[in-house]
Amino acid sequence: MKEEEEDLAVLIYKSSKTAKARAAATAAAEEKKGHMNASSAGRRRQTSPRKRSSTNQVFEASIDRPGKKREAVSRKRKVRVKSVCSADECTNLVISGGVCRRHGAKVKLCSSEECTNQSREGGVCRRHGAKAKRCSSEGCTNQVINGGVCIRHGAQIKTCSSEGCTNLVQTGGVCMRHGAKRKTCSSVGCTNCVVKGGVCMRHGAKRKTCSSVGCTNYVVKGGLCKRHGAELRLCISKGCPNLAQKGGVCIRHGAKVKRCSSEGCTNLAQKGGICKRHGGRKI
Repeated sequence: MKEEEEDLAVLIYKSSKTAKARAAATAAAEEKKGHMNASSAGRRRQTSPRKRSSTNQVFEASIDRPGKKREAVSRKRKVRVKSVCSADECTNLVISGGVCRRHGAKVKLCSSEECTNQSREGGVCRRHGAKAKRCSSEGCTNQVINGGVCIRHGAQIKTCSSEGCTNLVQTGGVCMRHGAKRKTCSSVGCTNCVVKGGVCMRHGAKRKTCSSVGCTNYVVKGGLCKRHGAELRLCISKGCPNLAQKGGVCIRHGAKVKRCSSEGCTNLAQKGGICKRHGGRKI
C-alpha cells in the first residue's frame, strides 16, 4: 500500500510540473508575439526621409505659389482641341474622317425617300417626324436653346463683347456689325456670302424649293413656301395679322427692331447696321 501511494504521488508531481512548464511556454510565446506586433506598428508609423522631403517640397511650393495647381498635387485637366479639316486652306471643323462636310465627311441622312436632310432622331429629319425639344414653359412651343427653355423665357446666349451691343456673337466674340468675319463665296472676285457648299446663290448654291408640284419658291418652313401653307408666327396680340418680329409681337405692338445708324434715318437696319438706302445689304 505504501509503495502504491508513493508511485501515485510521484505521478501527480510530474504531471503538475509538466503543466507549469507548458503554461510558462505559452505565456512566453504570447509575450514574444506582442513585441513583434508593436515593433511592426512602429515601423509603419515611421516615414522615410525621402517621403518627408518630397511632401515638404510640395508644401513649400504651394506656399510660394498660391492658387496654382502643381502636377505633384493634382493632375491637370485635359483640354479638348477641336480639329480642323485636313483639306488645304479649309478652316471648317472636322465632322468625320478628318474632313468637313464640304470635303466629303459622311453624315447620316434621313431615311425617307429622296430626302437629303440630316437625320436627327429615329433615322429621320425634323420634316419627317423627328421630335425637337420644346421650351418647358407652359404654352410655349419654341425650341429649346439652353437650360430647357427658349430665348424668350431666359435661355442664356452669348452676345457681342462690344459695349452696349446686344447682337448675337458670330465669330471672335463679336457680331457682324463689330467685325465678325463671314465666309465669302469661293469664286474668284465674288464677295457674296456663302449659302451652301462654299458658294453663293449666284455661283451654284442649291437652296431647297417648295415641295408643291410646279412651285419654284424657296422653302420657308416645313418644306413649303408661304403661298402653299408654311406656318409663320403671327403677332400674339388679339386680331393682329402681322408677322411676329421679336418677343412674339410685331413692330406695331412693341417688338424692338434695329434702325439705321445714319443720323435722322428711321429705316430698318440691314447688314452692317445701316439700311439699303445708305449702303446696307439685305441680311
